[in-house]
Amino acid sequence: MKDKIQSFLLTPIKVSYKKSSDYTLIEKIVLNPIFLAMLVFFTTFQAYSLSSEPKSTPSDSALSNAMVYFEKGDFDNAVLQLESVVSSYSGTTAAYQAKFYLGRTAFINGNNDKALVYLSESVSKLKFPNLKKEGYIMLAKLENNPMNFDKAIKSEISESEQKYIYILKAKMLAENGDVDQAIKILDSVDTDNTVYNDFFEEVYGFVLSIN
Repeated sequence: MKDKIQSFLLTPIKVSYKKSSDYTLIEKIVLNPIFLAMLVFFTTFQAYSLSSEPKSTPSDSALSNAMVYFEKGDFDNAVLQLESVVSSYSGTTAAYQAKFYLGRTAFINGNNDKALVYLSESVSKLKFPNLKKEGYIMLAKLENNPMNFDKAIKSEISESEQKYIYILKAKMLAENGDVDQAIKILDSVDTDNTVYNDFFEEVYGFVLSIN
């Protein structure tokens, strides 16, 4: 029983279009049940902490309800609820977050055009550094634009997360033909910080193979 519970908590929620072995690091984090449960709590807490009123606003409550469907793995209803938040509460913090979640869902499903629209409209308006960071990472990949990684790094995130983003940027630069700049970035990365060192070595090897 203990092993089954541990497996459930550590395994990303399965979606029909991909094998679990094909998940990227971001997707493993996004679809992890623990992450989703924490996201629901975080969104509910935000409703109280950001609002000047003692009670959550209707838009906050609607967003929290949408996140409950994510926690259950019911992505279809989650998307419907998020779309309702966007249409009903345009211009609110909740609406921008709903657009972010819609963009992320579209990104994971490979619907790049829709993901680009939602993320472009929301990422600069997001109030939370981790969401902003993730949004700019996805935009960098969607637009093939390494400059978006710089915007992600400006978010209030940990050194290990910054290291990961620098590595992603170096990889994209190398793929786009700017190998010298990619190597320069990799050489500046703190290898004493062991987090993401395996990924660092993998990308460095890739860049050198191009060079």
